[in-house]
Amino acid sequence: MKQGQKKVAFAEKVNFCGASGASYGFTRMRTEDDWARVAGVVLFAAEDGASWRVIRIGDQGGVDGDIGAFWRWREARRYGATAIFVRPDADFARRRREVSDLVAGLDPVFTPSSEAAAEAAMERIAA
Repeated sequence: MKQGQKKVAFAEKVNFCGASGASYGFTRMRTEDDWARVAGVVLFAAEDGASWRVIRIGDQGGVDGDIGAFWRWREARRYGATAIFVRPDADFARRRREVSDLVAGLDPVFTPSSEAAAEAAMERIAA
């Protein structure tokens, strides 16, 4: 950075639309940001030309020490995700509705149903 230049904060705003036609505003977070401590909807994506290929969508409670958020990011990276977007919202029921709408509208690579199937398979193996 040259002398006299200001460091610009990283805050890319992006809207994603659900199946209902509703537009949801997200903020892109850096991986080193404390994104897992924000209660809301989280969307992992990969750049695809001038737009984004959605890899995974979920909700998170913003609970300190929630390692599940990092496992979801790790899994999303395996499918090509390079970006984290967060839509802050403390209301659990609203987050779930928004996630359902976004999943139906955006057709992510990794869906909640595929996660549930994988968890069920792991439980059968462990039993």
